[in-house]
Amino acid sequence: MEKTIVIIERNDDGSFTAIPQHKHKIGFIGMGASVKETMEDLQYSYTEAKQILPSLPEMEFEYKFDTASFLQYINGKLNFADLQTITGINRHQLSHYATGQSRPSSKTVQRIQEGILRFSQELSHIKLI
Repeated sequence: MEKTIVIIERNDDGSFTAIPQHKHKIGFIGMGASVKETMEDLQYSYTEAKQILPSLPEMEFEYKFDTASFLQYINGKLNFADLQTITGINRHQLSHYATGQSRPSSKTVQRIQEGILRFSQELSHIKLI
């Protein structure tokens, strides 16, 4: 199975696009009104591409998100108040990033990334009995 990086970005019109980074002779992307819809469309497009080009290998997608896409994706799993606790960034500012009203600086993106990684490491050490 081939690991394939997929970049998911929020477009200026509020929709999302998923673009796989691969070297094969066929293109396929995902588009949608939400990140989930975009990921589903990518999977559908990949299935169609495999029908057209049977030699296309099985792919395992690894997603990389821009900040707005990540915040939209995580919404419903964690709310902005939870993310404020995890990242130290005001929930109203996180909301502005999610809707595209403003864009985070590279330093802020790094803070969000570090907070999420720290939180995921904490969760990885939990064992339920």
